[in-house]
Amino acid sequence: MTHLRTSIRRTAIFGAITAAAMTALAPAAVAAPERASTGETRLYAPNALVLTIAQGDTAATATPLRAVTLTCAPSPGGTHPSPKEACAELRAVDGEFSALRGDEERACIKIYDPLVVTAEGVWEGQRVQYERTFGNSCELGNEAGPVFAF
Repeated sequence: MTHLRTSIRRTAIFGAITAAAMTALAPAAVAAPERASTGETRLYAPNALVLTIAQGDTAATATPLRAVTLTCAPSPGGTHPSPKEACAELRAVDGEFSALRGDEERACIKIYDPLVVTAEGVWEGQRVQYERTFGNSCELGNEAGPVFAF
């Protein structure tokens, strides 16, 4: 019974983090008009993401460590420490989180200390829900690049 309560509590924590971040991003989640120098209005597809890193094998059972927000249009922003680099990396892979690559030349130790990353929100007007577990923080850096470098 204790395990069930812990699992429910962790799921509630992830839900609260996502809900709070998406509330903060709500204005960015709609198509944002921008006036060009010619006076014409330019619309952007909504981009608003909540990215998390947690200790554990799955997001449902993991302990959250960090969470940031990332918006990429009309300009990079959010609480991510390097939004320009993260947005550039996502654009380079057309928003395919599974195609992200970091420093693949770096050798990693083979100690299993799993970290699970998640991305939820909207990318180029499409709903995104991504989860992936890495064996340790070195593997995360090697394979996920600047998007999950926070």
